[in-house]
Amino acid sequence: MKGIILDFSIQTNTGIISGDDSVRYHFLGSEWKETIAPQRGTQVDFDLNNEGQVIGVYKALNHSTSSILNTSPTYEKSEDQYNLFDWFLKCLKNYANFDGRARRKEYWFFRLGMLILVIMASLIDTILETDVIFTGLVLLASLIPDLAVSVRRLHDTGKSGWWFLISLIPIIGMILLIIWFARDGQSEHNQYGKPVK
Repeated sequence: MKGIILDFSIQTNTGIISGDDSVRYHFLGSEWKETIAPQRGTQVDFDLNNEGQVIGVYKALNHSTSSILNTSPTYEKSEDQYNLFDWFLKCLKNYANFDGRARRKEYWFFRLGMLILVIMASLIDTILETDVIFTGLVLLASLIPDLAVSVRRLHDTGKSGWWFLISLIPIIGMILLIIWFARDGQSEHNQYGKPVK
């Protein structure tokens, strides 16, 4: 079915599509299958499951890169062209999305970005002699996206996100998580969605 995105919220990771049948459909961000975040006014193709819920939302093929509500052209990158900043931004756009899967690049580039931010915040704390105020703020602000990308990474390897709780076991838990996070994702569909690469 064809439609147009009326709205999308990064905070709730949900959106609304106006279908060609003049019905409004709510969709989850995990059903968006493109590399850039959904934008208001984008024409899309989507399917409905047996319960009438939106699944598999794709940008319409016959639609130009400019949307109806925003006439300025947008530049889209494929994930092969992503740099550190793009991967980090992708995790932040999926701020509280615990559904779906995350590939190794997404997880490890987010980790690298966080390391750089923590080092910069530590330097600011040292220069301003503020103990750990800025470092604490960075870590607090990144807590939810950190958990979300970790859960999605576990999903990619076929494990439940609840396995992240194994990190509470000192040393052994962390070693197991590092092994799982470094493992290549499943190349077939699993209960958490289709392969991400």
